[in-house]
Amino acid sequence: MEKIRFAVAGSGWRARFYLRAAQLLPERFEVTGVLCHSAQGAKALAKETGLRTCTTLNALLADSPAFVVSCVRKAAMPEMVTLLLRAGMPVLSETPLATDISTLRTLHETQRRTGTALELAEQYFLWPTHQARRALIDRGLLGQVTSCTLSMMHDYHAVSMLRFYLGEENGDVQIRARRVTSPIVKTGDRSGLIAGGPVEEENRVLAQLTYADGRLGLYDFAGTQYHSAIRSSHLRILGTRGEIFDDDVRWVDAQGRPQQDRLQIGRDRMSGTVRTVSFLGERLYENPFRADVTMSEDEIAVCSVLERMGETLRTGEPFYPLAHAFRDAYIACLMTGAADEDGRIHTVAMDWD
Repeated sequence: MEKIRFAVAGSGWRARFYLRAAQLLPERFEVTGVLCHSAQGAKALAKETGLRTCTTLNALLADSPAFVVSCVRKAAMPEMVTLLLRAGMPVLSETPLATDISTLRTLHETQRRTGTALELAEQYFLWPTHQARRALIDRGLLGQVTSCTLSMMHDYHAVSMLRFYLGEENGDVQIRARRVTSPIVKTGDRSGLIAGGPVEEENRVLAQLTYADGRLGLYDFAGTQYHSAIRSSHLRILGTRGEIFDDDVRWVDAQGRPQQDRLQIGRDRMSGTVRTVSFLGERLYENPFRADVTMSEDEIAVCSVLERMGETLRTGEPFYPLAHAFRDAYIACLMTGAADEDGRIHTVAMDWD
């Protein structure tokens, strides 16, 4: 298998996931260079990782990577993606592409005019457990899926996952949302667990997305869930013949009898890395990467995104259609706006539809 060579624009927390992917699987991935904000940062990262670092886009592209992963901060993402598209360099953009509808439309037009490949690095649907749940849906176990409740990830990620589980909207989406704040003891952040943390404000968004045919997406999330030791994450998928609640599955069998079982998640005994996910003895998912590599579900998904980007450039077939990426970001913008106003709004036809 030919190695996938890519560059990374950005050197922050999220960019490290892509650098680690190449470190974990050097036979599959190669980082040709990293664009840093400052000369000091570039020097420090080069010393730490041994990678080639630079501070200009021209220097980043000099080694002819197959594509660039754009991992800059949110405010700088549209400009970076635009520069890369205009340079004719395929882009794998971290989320979000943009946080307002006007900028989304501008980016869509830029991509249309340049014709340069653009993919969004939406990774959640590639988590092993999500792939397994979707496999059960595709097998018809739940019948027709009617609703999905997500309390696992924030705005545009959640909208993408609602699409993953519910399917195409097939018409306008009615959105109702509000924001709720309440106190919570801080028990963790990106650096790890915190003992004796202060009481902070938790900002939670509750949203209801109603499809034209009545299917329902329910969103309930606060950013504290990512790192808090006292907040859990959940999902619930309802269908005419059953439901999935996290790893629990309930369904009506062919004889009309109610049944109940769980996903069997096969983990490495030492590292905890997910190797397989099965149900009733049938394997729904198998980790495609080396058995000696320790990876979280998110790291497995990031590596899968990189592999699919390489495949997209070889075949021209997107792994996350651009129209979906733009529409999901658009709906997320509407959902945030509705929450800010404690109100209702609906989608309209856009350029990417």
